[in-house]
Amino acid sequence: MEAEATKKKHISAFYREEFLRHKGRLECQRPFFAEKTYEEIESVLNKIIDEMDRICEVENFEELASHLLHRIDVVTNLSTSKVNPSYRIH
Repeated sequence: MEAEATKKKHISAFYREEFLRHKGRLECQRPFFAEKTYEEIESVLNKIIDEMDRICEVENFEELASHLLHRIDVVTNLSTSKVNPSYRIH
């Protein structure tokens, strides 16, 4: 049972870091968004980051976290960016 909890903790940390990367990318894109839109997206990202440990308690949490990450990526375009990954905001 402890191994499962450790696994979830590591996966939670991984996804939290990914969402933080997307938040950094979003901050760079701020000038391209209306202020209200930016604030709404930032609020969603902050909620996901803050709630990641709870999200990881949900059955099929990896699918849920992956789905949320994909939805955020549609906005930030970080994963499909042609920019060399070493130059991306982390």
